[in-house]
Amino acid sequence: MYSEKISSYMSQLKEIRKNLLGDVEKNIKSSQEENTEPMADISDGAARSYTSELMLNLGEQDWQKLKLVDEALEKINSGEYGICSLCNDPIPEARLDVMPFAQYCVECLSKIESEEATNRTRVEEIEGNI
Repeated sequence: MYSEKISSYMSQLKEIRKNLLGDVEKNIKSSQEENTEPMADISDGAARSYTSELMLNLGEQDWQKLKLVDEALEKINSGEYGICSLCNDPIPEARLDVMPFAQYCVECLSKIESEEATNRTRVEEIEGNI
């Protein structure tokens, strides 16, 4: 891959990382502020609990994305960027343009998602028989 293209991906990844860290900090501050407010009644408590849970879930997604971004930055530094983690084939630039922290090529990602769907179906079938 051309060095100017790698440089572009590195810039994109650093910007995504900066934005994610800012979002995480906002979520933490908002959650802390929300938990210090007195509750007027039980419905306020339920709404606050729902909001906190939503923020925690968003936070978890942000942390997962941050992890992928950091791994992509490490791969740039080690010269392994743009290589599928499963089949070791190059990840198409069009995919990296859309998702610069992609770990897998489209074919391998489809296989992984298909296996996950099959496993979920099996679990649902087993749970249905219990």
